[in-house]
Amino acid sequence: MSVFKSLSEEHALLLNLVGRLERASDAKDVRNLLLVLLKALEAHENLEHMVFDRESTASGATGAALALIERQHHALDELREEASELLKNVGREKDAAVQTLTRRLASLLRRHFEDEERTLWPRFDAAVGRSPRHRLGRVARAQVKAMKKELDDYRVAVEDYLT
Repeated sequence: MSVFKSLSEEHALLLNLVGRLERASDAKDVRNLLLVLLKALEAHENLEHMVFDRESTASGATGAALALIERQHHALDELREEASELLKNVGREKDAAVQTLTRRLASLLRRHFEDEERTLWPRFDAAVGRSPRHRLGRVARAQVKAMKKELDDYRVAVEDYLT
């Protein structure tokens, strides 16, 4: 399995969480989904930092794509901090601040994944040799598999704790 197929699976997993969050109407569901999504975003960034080694790909068009992705990661970090603060005060109703944050987060993630898939991945693929891609594919596959299990376990723990 290629590194990009593994990353695509990871994106699909995160977009599924985003979709569920957008459809959630109960404040408890929103809180639970946000907690799981915030954890998933940490795992996403860790995986990307592992795959897209800044030192070997940081020049030219690939470097520009990496810079764009890093700016988006910074914006996602800020939204994660904002979400963490909001979660401390989520009441029984899904309030306007949470709805606004959900829309901003969903929009940024969709744009981020599109930029990665259309810009970064092709440039990275052209800049990295077959052997490193193969090695990264194995590592990414293992990371995504571990991430799925960890998120499932975390989701259950969050639901158990918050119910």
